[in-house]
Amino acid sequence: MPIQRRLPALKYVFFFLIFSLMTLPPLTYMQTHPAPSLAATSDPQLWAVMVGVTEYRCEGCILDEAWNKYPVGIKYPDDDARDLAAQLSPIAGEDHIKLVLNDQATNTGIYYGIKWLAEKSGPKDTAVFYFSGHSAPHYFGSYDYLVSDQQMAEWLDTIDSQQVVVILDTCFAGSFTRELGRNGRVLLMSCQPFEGALEDREFKNGVFTNYILQALSNFSSSDINGDYELSAEEIFDYASPRTIDEVVAPFANLPAFSSGNIQHPQLHLPPDKFNEFNLFMKATINSDAARDSKSTVLSIDGKAYLPSELPISFIWLSGTSHRFEAAGQVNVSDGTRLTFAEWSDGDESPSKIISRGGDYTARYNTQHELSIESDYGNPQGSSWYNAGSNAAVSIEPVCEGIIRHTFTGWDGETNSQEATTIVNMDKSKIITANWHNDYLRLYLLIGAVVVASGGIVAGIKIRRRNTL
Repeated sequence: MPIQRRLPALKYVFFFLIFSLMTLPPLTYMQTHPAPSLAATSDPQLWAVMVGVTEYRCEGCILDEAWNKYPVGIKYPDDDARDLAAQLSPIAGEDHIKLVLNDQATNTGIYYGIKWLAEKSGPKDTAVFYFSGHSAPHYFGSYDYLVSDQQMAEWLDTIDSQQVVVILDTCFAGSFTRELGRNGRVLLMSCQPFEGALEDREFKNGVFTNYILQALSNFSSSDINGDYELSAEEIFDYASPRTIDEVVAPFANLPAFSSGNIQHPQLHLPPDKFNEFNLFMKATINSDAARDSKSTVLSIDGKAYLPSELPISFIWLSGTSHRFEAAGQVNVSDGTRLTFAEWSDGDESPSKIISRGGDYTARYNTQHELSIESDYGNPQGSSWYNAGSNAAVSIEPVCEGIIRHTFTGWDGETNSQEATTIVNMDKSKIITANWHNDYLRLYLLIGAVVVASGGIVAGIKIRRRNTL
């Protein structure tokens, strides 16, 4: 939607908090947690903790009222967390995502959320930590107090996964880079260290979160290099310019924002993860057989799919393996069938396992049946043929016997008079061999039998007469 049309509907709320001489006592009741156990399956898995704090309670704290009132008060962090959880749930599974919202998101609640993430995530898994709410430079605003970036980093250090992604939609997000960016973590941050992050009252999300959600749902648009893999960098490259266009452009000429301090997302990507940190892959699966069959033609990870359900697309965690099973043969009608030929990537096995995104189509050959009807001549050529191919048909032209059978030609889908002929298989066909039957030998045999029988009868009579 053009910004000119959306601007009247947008009611941005600044998260800005101005702190002076801020101190934070150590959280002595939080202890370092042991390394997590390995994931249960051999494939990598996705685990995530989503923290969203819209309401705050800081008893005896001057921030208590300020953080809950307009213009500082915010409305959608808990919705941000829910919406991102809903987006990732089909990929990860509902039991792989923990929501920590509002009064659950105390210092203790956030700690135990990360503790759960550390226990669940194995070295090959992808772990995601998301935070939306108030912040100050180097401090996250929990429901009941503050969590320093140093403390948060220590909690995140307990996660054993080699792929840890931290997404922050909060003011001063860039100030957390130094601490949270340790140990190979990837950070997607809504703004620079001393900038605010805005909400969009039309979309009912933080602006940055809204475009993160769009990047995941518009996979083809955000997959910039078209490799069917969505990296953290590509997600950021989709969300960042759109956030800037929406937030910065409308206020570019206002003196209060002339210094450009309103909102510019920031990415922290460790050097060893440039162009390699793929998070999700997209696979689209189809079958040529879908156009002609009403029965199951394909199964994906053990689930059967009807032709009306194809093509079908999935977004999976990068690096996971998935099995496709194409039907080896599909009956279309009497005399016509489909036989599996190959996958679109050249694999000739109906069963395949993939671990990369892409377009995969099961290709089939249409075959027609040729039936030859003949009482004699040992006909050759009855079989199934690929559509459009030529079938070689032959028959013995003469069958010797008491009755001599001589081939005279074909009826049906060919009128050839030749015993050996070619039939084009553009559809299922039935051909019938015609024969001329020569009964001369049979008649001579019958005559001979009659003569012989008469001679025998006459001989018997003569014998009887002589005996008398």
